[in-house]
Amino acid sequence: MKRYLYIICLMFVCCMVTGCGAKEVSEDGRYIVFEYNDEKIYLDEVYIYAQTTIDAYEQKYGEKVWNESIVTDDGLEMDVEDTARKEIIADIVKTKTLITKADEYGISLTENEKAEQEQAADEFYAMLTDAQIEKVGMKRDTIATVLKENLLAEKVYEYVMRDSNTEVSDEQARMTTFYDMFFECYSKDQFGNIVVYSSDKIKEQKEKAESAYKSIVAENDNPDLNIAFLGYTYDLKYAGSHTMGKEEIIDTYGQAALDILYGMEDGEISQVVETEYGYHIFQMTALTDKEATAENKAKLTEEANQEYYANLITTWIAELDKGYSYSKRVDNEIYKKIVFE
Repeated sequence: MKRYLYIICLMFVCCMVTGCGAKEVSEDGRYIVFEYNDEKIYLDEVYIYAQTTIDAYEQKYGEKVWNESIVTDDGLEMDVEDTARKEIIADIVKTKTLITKADEYGISLTENEKAEQEQAADEFYAMLTDAQIEKVGMKRDTIATVLKENLLAEKVYEYVMRDSNTEVSDEQARMTTFYDMFFECYSKDQFGNIVVYSSDKIKEQKEKAESAYKSIVAENDNPDLNIAFLGYTYDLKYAGSHTMGKEEIIDTYGQAALDILYGMEDGEISQVVETEYGYHIFQMTALTDKEATAENKAKLTEEANQEYYANLITTWIAELDKGYSYSKRVDNEIYKKIVFE
């Protein structure tokens, strides 16, 4: 959900940048971008939402991001402008969907809230030139409507999200910090491919790990022993401290290593542990890293809430407008009047 105050802030600093020549399709000469739930969505309204998304993308990726492809956090390559355009329409559809639930939940704007949005609309509209107004057919009432609808949608969103009841336990969110003195049994070639060491080299690495463990045992009377210094002594490529959740530990080291790590106390040092990648000596820094666990718990809770909201809004959209889809409804000829450069 994009907060309605963010929209008005952006509107005061953004200028109109649109092309010309698109057809007029409404009876009063206004440009219809798409229809949803029997409502016509005009170009001036879409433009207001577009500025929010445009600004967010440029802040994250830079002003020259348009007409380029970027890789998402999931590793997917996407066309930036195409993705942004779909996101804008999706934001409008979500807002329109949420406000249809306002009466059902007894939610409305107060007279003061309505007056505040009307005043904000007046202030913004007064700043526009005739040329700016003409380019997208901007109407003063559209600005007021967008502001009020976003505020109402925000209130509905906050109400329905109280029913999410998302609970992530400390155990589910647990993040563990440990040092891994890693005697690797592989290398990487120039293309990043894994090359397993020869049997002689693997034997040599095992002997180094066992020698290191003997050195650690020799200092077992030192309660403040930190084995990281040995990582430098043995010139280990991949030794280091890691903070991981349960699944990441399993994916990286395997279930057996997880069992060993979860059976250790803070400060404890393991024996030599063999994995498919080589030999390890672990030192537990924090079985439950409180700060990292709190951050992970907040992240997991947010992800669960997002999933709850996505399922809810998808169901509502299907109920309101069963045949709706971006590709079928959006008039791209008119939508292209909003230029992303």
